Amino acid sequence: MIKAIFFDLDGTLIKSMEDHYISWSYVLKKYHNITLDKKFFFFTEGTKLQVLLKQIFYLNNKKCTVKQIKKLILLKDEYYKLKFKVKFYPRVKKTLGSLSKKKILLYIVTSGSKKRVFRTLPNDFIDLFENIITGDDCLRGKPFPDPYLKALKTSKTNRKNCLIVENTPLGIASGKKAKIKTLGITNTLPAKHLCKADKIIKSIEDVKKFI
Repeated sequence: MIKAIFFDLDGTLIKSMEDHYISWSYVLKKYHNITLDKKFFFFTEGTKLQVLLKQIFYLNNKKCTVKQIKKLILLKDEYYKLKFKVKFYPRVKKTLGSLSKKKILLYIVTSGSKKRVFRTLPNDFIDLFENIITGDDCLRGKPFPDPYLKALKTSKTNRKNCLIVENTPLGIASGKKAKIKTLGITNTLPAKHLCKADKIIKSIEDVKKFI
């Protein structure tokens, strides 16, 4: 019996990956003359932001300091908040509400910054969740199991009674390393790229088939 479900946020619950790509492209080009490869960005989604930026700088033969990384994250979050609004995938709120009524604990586990997550998500949406684990809460992010292990510990639930919903290979790897059943949702990538998931789903509503 499923007692807790851990959801990734971007690309799983909210339709935001294109917006994040545009935002990162803007700040990287403006402040460091770096052109962000779109395919690279989508396939590395879920990576802890500090790690992702180091990879981007390395691939462009540039160096960056911790201070520069922190500034870039702030600049990107400001640009994102200014230019874009949260767009939910179809039936997300309805499905989450239905799961909540069944007394299932709902969590968000995201690599996004705590500041960005809480500044952009509506309060009535945040209230649906027992807790939100962000990229600021773990030293190691996805694909390491740490974010989901933290959610598991916080939920005080046996991993056999938990479920993860992810939209990327790195997120799925994180869930599998945490030894929790993981569903791959085809919101941003085709099913062939999510093959390591326990099951593939096409819609958030399909989660209800596994509880």
